Amino acid sequence: MENIINFLNDFSLLIVAVSATIVAILKSYKNTKSEIDTLPKRIKQQVNIDDNIISKMEDLKELLNADRVQIYDFHNGGHYANGRSALKTSCSYEVIRTGISHKQNYLQAIPLSCLSRFVSKLMNDGFLEVRNLEEIKDEMPSTYQLKKDMQINSFYDVILNNKNGEPIGFLAVQYVKNKYNILSEKDKQEVLKLKFFVEEQLETMMK
Repeated sequence: MENIINFLNDFSLLIVAVSATIVAILKSYKNTKSEIDTLPKRIKQQVNIDDNIISKMEDLKELLNADRVQIYDFHNGGHYANGRSALKTSCSYEVIRTGISHKQNYLQAIPLSCLSRFVSKLMNDGFLEVRNLEEIKDEMPSTYQLKKDMQINSFYDVILNNKNGEPIGFLAVQYVKNKYNILSEKDKQEVLKLKFFVEEQLETMMK
């Protein structure tokens, strides 16, 4: 009798487990199907947003006579052994002047720890203006070397924030061959216009 009761109990537990598994599979299928069904819409939205951002970047490049304009995103690149998030940054958008080399493909998953002083300056001040790259050689050696490898002579970078004011990346205006002209307040307002536009567009992607 005891064996029969144990068998029935085990059988009941098995039915519960199988039922839970089936429910999980059906839920996963439903979520996957829903994601697939909305994929074309998301692709269209993404392409339109990308096109708008690139177009505005091109306009700023010409207005400021810059050689390269880039947008970087902060992101999680996994975790270290102690569980600490391995925060990184990647170049997600780039426009260049004819004769200037593309760098976007090489600027992926850069650890923020390599650019800590640079990122800290951006977050604290909201921008970083360097008219001569040699100015940061001692203060920010890693940032100096990265930008030197990109043949940058001068740059103007501004932080990008989400709607809560939290840093999500930065916008970079770079001069390689063209002479860096001291940006007027009007020029800086144009940079801010692009900053706000990009922040708005990136926020749209999250909806």
